[in-house]
Parts: sequence; structure tokens; C-alpha cells
Amino acid sequence: MAIFDAMLEFSDEQDISQAVGTAVATNQLDLVISDVNIGGGEPVWLNVKIGTEAVAEVEDATDGACTLVVKLVYDDTAVDASSIVKYQTRALTETELTAGAWVLRMPLPVAIDEERYVGLLYTIGGATSAVGTVNAWLDNGSSTDFNTQVAESNI
Repeated sequence: MAIFDAMLEFSDEQDISQAVGTAVATNQLDLVISDVNIGGGEPVWLNVKIGTEAVAEVEDATDGACTLVVKLVYDDTAVDASSIVKYQTRALTETELTAGAWVLRMPLPVAIDEERYVGLLYTIGGATSAVGTVNAWLDNGSSTDFNTQVAESNI
């Protein structure tokens, strides 16, 4: 079983329905307060999964026009739309953003701890999102023989 720490959760069924634009994850990791050495020699994994609500556009938009880009960012003051992007997904289409779908599972990039804060940005593109929730967290493994998400919201 993987170890999960609630302090390492970026989003817990976070509602990302919005007009085209960028939303900041509910939580960010403050490496000064945490006083941690991320990973300590072992990879730490970033997990992003669509919640119980699939990401979908408003009814009057062009079918399938809503997209989502997830950005892993870091900053020396606070995570916001101007933070430094360390990694980002391609624009995921509405058909890929079904309830429970995995968006991202990857080890954190090297030197993610160069700045004080680490967080995520969710960018909706194409058409306004009418509904959609997301879960995102850090844990210690990617093995497919166990699932670190023990509940829909992971906590």
C-alpha cells in the first residue's frame, strides 16, 4: 500500500468549471514550511485524475470543444497564473476527460524544489466548461498493482 499524506494533496474534487481561462489548484506545497527534501532519493509521483464529474462544455458550445491543460508550476512567492511552468500536459479533449479518467501520473521533474511553492494550474480552453472536478496529489509510487486513491476524493 502506498503512503498518502493529506498535506500533499493539490485538489480534492475541485470544481474546475469556468469560462475559458486558468484556475489555481486549491492547495499548494510550501517547501519552506514543510521543510522537506522532496523524495529524499526516491521518486515522488504526481497524480491527476478527473473526479466524479467529467469535464464538459456548456450546452450551446461546439460539441467536444472544451479542453483541459494541467500545468505543474513553481514560484518563489505563491502559485498563480504567472508561475513558472515546469511541466504541462497537451490539451486534453472533452472525450478524454470522463469521470475517473487519469490525466497524469508521472515522477516529479528534477529540481522542482528550486522555488518555495509548488502547485498546479488547470487551463480550460476552447469552450466554457459547464461541469468538471479534479483530484491531484503527490505520493510515493506509480505501480499499477495498487491504487493510491482509496476513495473518490482520495481522503
